[in-house]
Amino acid sequence: MARIGIIGAGISGLTLALLLREKGHSVRVLEASDQPGGAIRTTRDHGGWIAEWGPNTIIESSGRIKRLIAMLDLEGRRRYPDVSAKKRYIVRGGRMVAVPESLWELVRTPLLSRSAKLRILQEPFRRRKRIVPSSQQGGSSLHSVANADFHANDESLAGFVRRRLGDEFLKWPIDALVGGIYAGNPERLSVQHAFPRLALLEEQHGSLLLGQLKGGIRRPPGSDEIPRNKAEIFSFDDGLQVLPETISNRLGDSVSLNSRVAGIESAHAAPSGKIFSLNGRWKITFADPMEPPLTFDSVIYAGTSHGLKTITMPDRLSETVSPVAEVPHPPVVSLTLGFHRRDIGHPLDGFGVLVPGIEEFPILGTLFISTLFPNRAPDEDHVTLTTYLGGTRRPEIAEKSEDEQAKLVLDSLRTLLGLRGEPLFLHRILWSRAIPQYETGFGRYLAMMDRAERDHPGFYLAGNYRTGISVGDTINAAFDLADRIDRDITGNQKTSLL
Repeated sequence: MARIGIIGAGISGLTLALLLREKGHSVRVLEASDQPGGAIRTTRDHGGWIAEWGPNTIIESSGRIKRLIAMLDLEGRRRYPDVSAKKRYIVRGGRMVAVPESLWELVRTPLLSRSAKLRILQEPFRRRKRIVPSSQQGGSSLHSVANADFHANDESLAGFVRRRLGDEFLKWPIDALVGGIYAGNPERLSVQHAFPRLALLEEQHGSLLLGQLKGGIRRPPGSDEIPRNKAEIFSFDDGLQVLPETISNRLGDSVSLNSRVAGIESAHAAPSGKIFSLNGRWKITFADPMEPPLTFDSVIYAGTSHGLKTITMPDRLSETVSPVAEVPHPPVVSLTLGFHRRDIGHPLDGFGVLVPGIEEFPILGTLFISTLFPNRAPDEDHVTLTTYLGGTRRPEIAEKSEDEQAKLVLDSLRTLLGLRGEPLFLHRILWSRAIPQYETGFGRYLAMMDRAERDHPGFYLAGNYRTGISVGDTINAAFDLADRIDRDITGNQKTSLL
């Protein structure tokens, strides 16, 4: 058994703590705020409204996510979207157009022009991108990692889509999708890191369309990954916060709230600068001088990437991981509004609507929350909508007042949804640093994190800035990391006995 300190009680840190304790280790989660869950937080208004602060759903993208829900006895509290929430809308020409769900619908849809549809059908005949060898990549020293050419084969999502599907497909469906997922810019995002499944479809099948017809990407033997087109999304009866609350309650006194970490120190360091856990110890100090330091055999940093700047570390470790704090995070505003159902002209028969930048609306998109899940509005005569603003497209909107932001949203909803009335409920959250952007050249950050762990055994990094931004990605990564940490500890213990 090892003593493991985990900095951060977001879904990554909590899941890791639960899994490592299941493996027989002693865990302590240290959270700076007054509640667990990180960006997963739910406001439950006494009037019967429910609003999420961050993510609204989890994609059931692997058997491990199902296993976690079963471990927590939460199967009965899961809620899947209503069948009426199947449609997705994208704005074109100032109005909402349903996203085609079949080849026949693609042929008929007004979302794309005839020439754009023809270009899509010709996609299987286009060649793959030629990979240019890069002898610099993967250097062994800090200098070579910092100067490696991580852009050599790192194509932007925009470049990838133009090459395979055309400019029109980029400007409407893809730009809208990127705004909804990353609040980002397809010209900057890396297809390899931000949308790796697209890159794999081309690599494995030579074509996106043929790859989908053949069942998607080929997975390694034993993989429990569920294809994205078959993976269901879900929430819980009382909002997504049910998940971190349940894990935290299960961990009990192992979670310490209002414990802001000030520094990570090594009790013993070799002359080379490498730090060895289990042979020595890691010491964590706190911002509150009255809070005594704690020692651990291993430490996991599961906070945000920009939070790395707030913690002092040994010089070599700090030199390696400090640049990771520079991963861009644009600001995003989440505005949840409640209305009388009679005041909305649109049937709200879908998941929501995404807005491409070319349409020049001030919003990124709106989710039809009360269509998705029950009990998100007081009753059937009311509806709840969550709208997002800002991102890399319009970061200046995040600096506006709540009244100004609400006006931008209401004006947009009047045009798109036929809104007539005023909101009965309003819940606003500003994330000044919202979603990590996996932009081209992102591989340099991954190389830095890998090197930090390799050169400093017993130190680990976890979070959505490394292994995928969705809640499902974070949970899957926690399972992988928990297994790796357990192997490392077992291997170190065996070595120390020799």
